Amino acid sequence: MPKKANQKRRILEVLAFLRRESDEEHPVTVDRILAHLAASGFSCDRKTVMDDLVTLSDAGEDVIVNRGRGGGCFLGERTFETAELKLLIDAVQSSRFIPLDKSRRLISKLTREASTYEERRLKRELYVSGRVPSENRELLRTVDAIHSAISNDRCVSFLYYEWKADHTRRPRRDGKRYFVSPCLLSRDSDYYYLLAYDRDAASLRHFRVDKIGSIREENAAREGRDEWEKIVADPGKYETMLFGMYSGKEETVVLSVQKDLAGVVIDRFGEGCPFLSDGEDADTFRVSARVVVSPVFLSWAVGFGGKIRILSPDWVREQANGLASEWLAANAPDPT
Repeated sequence: MPKKANQKRRILEVLAFLRRESDEEHPVTVDRILAHLAASGFSCDRKTVMDDLVTLSDAGEDVIVNRGRGGGCFLGERTFETAELKLLIDAVQSSRFIPLDKSRRLISKLTREASTYEERRLKRELYVSGRVPSENRELLRTVDAIHSAISNDRCVSFLYYEWKADHTRRPRRDGKRYFVSPCLLSRDSDYYYLLAYDRDAASLRHFRVDKIGSIREENAAREGRDEWEKIVADPGKYETMLFGMYSGKEETVVLSVQKDLAGVVIDRFGEGCPFLSDGEDADTFRVSARVVVSPVFLSWAVGFGGKIRILSPDWVREQANGLASEWLAANAPDPT
């Protein structure tokens, strides 16, 4: 092998060894690096290793060298800090939409970004109450296909499944494919959703990604651009209006809220949501919020009883009253 090619491979081997075997608490000595290189078929001396460390540092790698007795070297800053890896691993492990085997594979890849010492800490078991992983084996392929279609400005078609009472998973609409223009992917309540313009419904709809199957990109440009362009420009603002990713009519709703629910309102609509005073001595305040009116929004408001009242518009208040009346009728005591 030419000397120059062997030198490049040796430097890469030194970098790989530092990534896996060193961190701030576990520096490695030059002798350990030399022993590893010898076992890997590279013959060199201490000066060569020190030169390689300088080369790596000049190339932008955060190689820290502690000189003197008891010193050593380690790789400092990495692509991901340990805390960041823990956050990503916890998110993967607690995600209902990722099948268990895919979750383990992703976690294995993430832990390889850390040193062997940190990897042992990262591979702890995380218990998440109620975590029911998806069994959809097409999930990652579906996500990739959606991203590809958005990038290519193309429509997609797919089957959309639902569970039946006999525990069988069957496609909706008797297997007729949905034909949609994908806009963006979003996560809500441990599920992954696709926001798309549905050609048949002529409106925006949300689809749970783990219920999508047999997806394919179509040779047709995306439609409904006027419906989704402003949403894509500011998806965070759109998501604060949604409740449970249910579609519905977008409306400005005025709510009367008891003051002890201020935190609930801020959690739902954000810190920038203005509170309108009902008077210094009043125990309520008013909120004007832009929401997508859906059964989930109405249930959210009704669920607080009299602590949250819908002041306007009238049609939203009437829908909430109707929902509450239906619930009361359905749960009325059986006649004796």
